[in-house]
Amino acid sequence: MNSIYKIDIVLPVYFRNIGIVEESTNKLLEYLTPIRGPYSFRIIISINGPHADSLIEKSEAICKRHESVSYCYTEQQGKGKGVLLAWKNSSADILTYMDIDLATSLESFVPLVDEVINGADIAVGSRYLATSKLTRTFRRYFLSRMYHFFLINAFLGVSISDVQCGFKAISKSVSQKLLPRILDDDFFFEAEMLYLAHRMKLKVVEVPVNWTECSVSGVKLLSTSISFFVGAIRLRFQELFGQRRRRIGEGSVK
Repeated sequence: MNSIYKIDIVLPVYFRNIGIVEESTNKLLEYLTPIRGPYSFRIIISINGPHADSLIEKSEAICKRHESVSYCYTEQQGKGKGVLLAWKNSSADILTYMDIDLATSLESFVPLVDEVINGADIAVGSRYLATSKLTRTFRRYFLSRMYHFFLINAFLGVSISDVQCGFKAISKSVSQKLLPRILDDDFFFEAEMLYLAHRMKLKVVEVPVNWTECSVSGVKLLSTSISFFVGAIRLRFQELFGQRRRRIGEGSVK
């Protein structure tokens, strides 16, 4: 990597995020501006899904005001589609993403990036480390912990405590080897990415975070839980049929 590390920060959004995209982008810009160190930052608003005309218009206006902000768009809906499209088209040294609601405190961002600079292949924010601080409803906390314990840790054999926190960084060189193997491009893409990283014996480091649950979430518990279960089953048994490869969906980059 270079002495100055080019870092892309992807914010995946869909049409229902239109009310917070500008506020969150400005908050992230304010955080990044005073940072001193071997970093060069770019924010990518990655729009996915239909009904996106107004969101694209707003993103274009944000980009005109800030040279360090760009956007991309795919008409296919899904958080993973947005992240993977932006990562695929990035030329940065380190690729990162965070949820648009900024539920994870930004104070953990530089430690996340530094883990990759210092040799980690992937760095993941974790809400369940001893030094992390978590604010969320008991119901969602319980379901998340059960999901991680039974499906991720026990069934898939991955020892990571939190695969779903929307706060991750990966080196560009590792992404080129790993991302084409990912089959799921919705909410389960993170779990699949880290499962594949485990099988490839990549170095994954967890970083403690402060995380506050958003009062309005786009995640539907029942349908998402079912998709996670199906995804875990597929991952566990796909080796019996060989690893398929997929091409990340196309989209436009501005």
